[in-house]
This record gives sequence, structure tokens and C-alpha cells, in this order.
Amino acid sequence: MKIGARVLKTGLAITLSLYASLLLFPNSSGALAGIAASLSTQPSVKKSFETFISRVVANTIGGLIAILMIYALGSSPIAIGVSAILTIAILNGLKLSDVIPLTVVTLVVIMLTNDTNYILAAFTRVIETIIGVTISFVINLLIHPPKHDVQFFKTLETVTSEVLLLTRATLRKNTDFAILHRDLQWARKQMKQFNNLFNLISEEWIISKTERVARARKLVIFRYMGRTTQSAIDLLTTLHKYNHVYHDFPDETRTIFRERLETLMTAHEQIIMKFYGKVPPEAVNYMEMNRENRDEYLNMFFNEAKHQEETKEHHQFEANGVTHILAASFYYEENLTNLNRLVRSYKLHEHGQEYDSSHDELRE
Repeated sequence: MKIGARVLKTGLAITLSLYASLLLFPNSSGALAGIAASLSTQPSVKKSFETFISRVVANTIGGLIAILMIYALGSSPIAIGVSAILTIAILNGLKLSDVIPLTVVTLVVIMLTNDTNYILAAFTRVIETIIGVTISFVINLLIHPPKHDVQFFKTLETVTSEVLLLTRATLRKNTDFAILHRDLQWARKQMKQFNNLFNLISEEWIISKTERVARARKLVIFRYMGRTTQSAIDLLTTLHKYNHVYHDFPDETRTIFRERLETLMTAHEQIIMKFYGKVPPEAVNYMEMNRENRDEYLNMFFNEAKHQEETKEHHQFEANGVTHILAASFYYEENLTNLNRLVRSYKLHEHGQEYDSSHDELRE
């Protein structure tokens, strides 16, 4: 059982909301304040603020609709159902669908009240809800504000190192097909978590303009880090899908391809080290082939594809597999080159140096 900061803050918000509600309205149970607090603690401060605004607006609308419908149709089950439909339709039209559940709860509680003063009862219930939302927002802002950087980098490092390890094993034909399939599913799940954390980091509330600019520059790097790791996963997926094609490569072709990918994967690891400051900004200059070597490399694959097309009469897609493997490796290389350029520029800017794009890549 794990109790994190968000769980503790939710419990504290509920407690304080109930106390505040009972203090302002002694005859009320404070239930709506507690419910609102429990539903309003968000994983980022910015999202908490957006939730705060939307819930206040939505519950005010719900309270007004409840009062109008009570006077127009009464508080019968049919009237409550019609009121709920109307409220949901309005909130959907205002793009406030995320706060519909709490608003409908508030509306139902108001319309089922036994108080003869419906306006006062509605006002009390709406204020209770606003109390819960407000206290939840303030607690999330002041007490251990959500920081996702550590988990973000941990997820990125874990999935990247694991995928590169699996790719190296696959290139040497040391993986089991079924086990690799399971590992790829795990990697895709980790990337979903990575993307969720990226969205949370991008939503962090930063007041200082200087810090916002610095964060925006980092977000560009983070996005390309994720894109590059995703392209590594795509490459491994392609090798897994067409492993029979790769295994049919001539020994020389397989060796050259393996050495090329080993160069790219080593560069990937060192680019990440560069971002952490463990490698100089101008390092990692060995990825790009010269024109002659690249032409020979392409011709080697094209000849292999042609050979597969000619010899596999009943399996015409073998040649496609060769092309898919080559394309996936080139896309990985392209993302690595872009990431390297961005990280180099970022680190040089961090040290107050000018970035010279003419030295992007040295030739092999």
C-alpha cells in the first residue's frame, strides 16, 4: 500500500472543507464541501486552478437551474431528471464536461432539500461546493506542489536503456520472440506514462517569465527525447516483426547493419549524458556517414531487397521487410541527429556560447 502526497493532500482538503463548511453553515452536514474537495485535487497546480474556475462556474449554473426548475416544475423525480438533462446539455455546450458529475450532484441535493427557502438552500449548497474546491486548490498550491521531473526522467531512462539493451540482443539473435513481444508491450506502456508526465510538466504553473522561457526550451528537448526513444521502440518492433528477414541477411550485411545501429545507440546514450552535463556539448560527432559510405550502405539494402524479391516467389513481402528495417533505422537516425543538435544548442546557450550549425556532424 502506497500513500503519496496527493492522497494526503486530498484527505487534508476534505477535513478542512468539512470544518469550514460547518463553521459557516452549522445546520448543514458539509457533505458537498467534502465531495467537492475529494474530486478537485489535481496532479498539477495549473490543472487545479482550471478545475477551480470551471467548478465554480458549473456549480453556479447548476444552482441557478435548480432554483428555476423548482419554481417551474417542482421537485418531483421527473423534474429532477429533466433538470439534470438540461444542466448536462448546457455544460457540454460550454465545454465543461469534466465537472458535470459534481454539478449534477449539487443540483440533485438542492432539488431534494426540505427547506422552504429554496434560494437560500441553493446558495448554501453552491457555497459549500465552492469551499471544497477552493480549499483543495489552495492546499495543492501551497503544500508540496506537484513536481513530475524526477519521475519523468526515471521513466525515460528506464525505457530507453531497456529498449537499447533489447535491440542489441535482437541484433545478435539472442531474444525469444514471445518474450520480446511482451517487452515491447511494456515499452509502449512506459511511453504512455512518459507522455502523460510530459503533459503534466508542460502544464506546470510558472509565474516568472524567465523561468517560463527556460521551461519552454526544456520542453522542446523533452519532446524530442520522447520522440527519439519512440523511434527506437519502432525500430525494435520492426526488427521483431521481420526477424526472419533480418536473419536471412548475408553475414556481411547483418554485421554492417549491426555495427551501424551500435553506433547510433551509443550516440543515443551519450546525447542523454550530454543533457545531464556528463559529456561536453560539442561531443557526439560521429553519427553521419559520408556520401560514399552512405551510397554503399543503401545499395547493400537495395540489393538485398531485390534478392529477396527474386528468390521468395511465394513470399513477396520479404522484400518489403528489408525496406521497413532500413526505413525504421533511418528514422531513428534522423531523430537522433535532431536531438543531438537541440541538446548541443541548449547546453551551449546554457554556458553562454554561440551555436555554430556548420559543425553539426563530422564525417566518418
